[in-house]
Amino acid sequence: MRSALVRAALAATSLAVLAGAAASKENRLVEFQGRQLDLAPYFEGFPYSGLQPFYAAGRLYLFHQGETTELRQVGLSGGVDLAKGRAVSDVDFSKRNAWGMRYNPRDKKIYWIGDEKNDEVINLYRLDPGKKTIEVLTGVPYIYGWRWDRDYKRVAYVARVGHREERLGQLRLLDLESGAEQVVVEDTPEMRFTWGSPSWQEQGFGVVVPALKDADRNHGNLAYVDFRTREVAVLTDASKPRSWPYADKWWIDFDEFVYVSNEDGYRNAYKYNIKSRHSLQLTRFERDIEDTEVVGFDGRRWLFCVLQSPIESELVLVDPKTGEIAQRETVDVNVSLLDSDKNRFFVSSTSATVKYRVDEIKIDPRRGFGFTGKVKIPDELRAKISHAELEKVEYPTFDIDPATGKARMLHAFLYRPANPPPPDRRVVMIQSFYGGSNEWSTQKQILCEAGVYVLSHSPRGSSGFGREFAALNDKDLGGNEILDIIYAGKWISEQLGVPLERIGVFGGSHGGYATMRLLTFPGMVNDVAADLAWGFGVSHAGFSDIIHFYEHCNIPDWVELEAGDPETEADKLRDRSPLYNARYGRGHLLLTHGANDSRVPVEGSRAMADSLRAHGKDVTLVEFVDQGHGIKGLENNIRYYGILFDFLEKVVTAAP
Repeated sequence: MRSALVRAALAATSLAVLAGAAASKENRLVEFQGRQLDLAPYFEGFPYSGLQPFYAAGRLYLFHQGETTELRQVGLSGGVDLAKGRAVSDVDFSKRNAWGMRYNPRDKKIYWIGDEKNDEVINLYRLDPGKKTIEVLTGVPYIYGWRWDRDYKRVAYVARVGHREERLGQLRLLDLESGAEQVVVEDTPEMRFTWGSPSWQEQGFGVVVPALKDADRNHGNLAYVDFRTREVAVLTDASKPRSWPYADKWWIDFDEFVYVSNEDGYRNAYKYNIKSRHSLQLTRFERDIEDTEVVGFDGRRWLFCVLQSPIESELVLVDPKTGEIAQRETVDVNVSLLDSDKNRFFVSSTSATVKYRVDEIKIDPRRGFGFTGKVKIPDELRAKISHAELEKVEYPTFDIDPATGKARMLHAFLYRPANPPPPDRRVVMIQSFYGGSNEWSTQKQILCEAGVYVLSHSPRGSSGFGREFAALNDKDLGGNEILDIIYAGKWISEQLGVPLERIGVFGGSHGGYATMRLLTFPGMVNDVAADLAWGFGVSHAGFSDIIHFYEHCNIPDWVELEAGDPETEADKLRDRSPLYNARYGRGHLLLTHGANDSRVPVEGSRAMADSLRAHGKDVTLVEFVDQGHGIKGLENNIRYYGILFDFLEKVVTAAP
């Protein structure tokens, strides 16, 4: 029997507004509450993304967004002038994904994993920048992670083959010169391979790969695969809970590697000896390590760590033999490692007030870290795209924090418009999930220029506060996290004096689901009564039926972790699915979705629109053809904001 979602999706398809046609070049202006916004500076003033410098290549690669999205290269010597970038491919990258770009100094070519039509059929690709030719090197449904050996001749990659319970994880070896590949081992239902790049043993005898016990994301492990015997040995204690452990790409020596695990509550560094099978904890930070790299200089090896919280970052240099900290510095930006060469690193530096910077860090254990700016947003442009005043706030939610015995306080950033509207014209939008981070958001700046207040908060289940907080919503999708968002709405309404009719919620993916759940919330969950008469919601790429999502997405293990077992908990999952609560719908709802989305299939939004219309509710559905889980490309983004502000104008016009 077809599910209600499939039947509703078929009925709703003809009602969708297809938004694939390119917008007019002149149409860069949008209006809201009497304000006119020029979107050109946001998308054309700095039309670059994915900046990736490589020391070995002496070049920086980037995507340039214009009528098409081009992959370009520019030299690193002297001042880096992005405007002088030269296209190295004729492909329009707004119509495909390209993740984790890397440079191979042996063949002088660029590699990445990605797809060809934004559908997340992920394989390994190779580009010859001189000839502008792209080759697909593998033919599997999905690659979790990959890395070449120290000679850059072979690639070890983890492929997902099959679907749902029948899916297999395979570790494969690919010879880059001959193209020959072999399956080394397959995983088992008890220990499945997962996302994360293999870490090569220095002699090339084997690799360390991440694996999940019983497909449980809270029981991540590291396994060693011996190429000689084809045996798989689980190295970590499988009985301990841990999330997303990974081994650093370079080993300390022939027998020892560094790995990162949160088994003590935070992501800390450990080292493991493959001969003695002994593990030693190197760091005991109470802040998560976000990135690491083993580097060699001064005749020894060091571990460079980037620690992050939603507020700031720390840079730490650690002796991997002893765990001794040689240098430590706090910075007010989020730092991500891009490339390294001995004691030099290229890093990206961003924050809620810094759109993008590429810096070079030089490490000296005696003198500390030295930052040199390589690429930054021009000051003139920054003035055109920065329209928010940021305030770090906390608000109380519904339950008691066992650590304090008082009301649990949740972290948030409040984005106030630099040019605020009169109090009676205030509009508030609350980010439903994946908020609260100290990172630049073009969307939030555009909203603030329009006079909209944005509350970006961290409900339970958010990262950055340790493993325990991140696990608070496990098996509880649509439960207490939803109560956190309701309490955020109540708090901000009181703080700013804004009536509920002018307060909305927005989000994508998980956040898109949460938005639909909030606007159809029946008033109680987990025996806690709470409700809010939201004025509106904006959902992108959300799912409306949890079980259908599980059956058709490419991340079913995520659904089991967050929501529960669809086989044994079907009633709970159906009860928490917005599709089956459409009769409770309130406010105005805008649904947007990419027609090629494999992560969250578009049928979820189509069915939700049809179900809401059947109950006489106000809903608008917009599909973006040739798009996947996100919205990419200049014209698609321009069109999206035109649709968004037309929707918001309708909302505030209808509000008392």
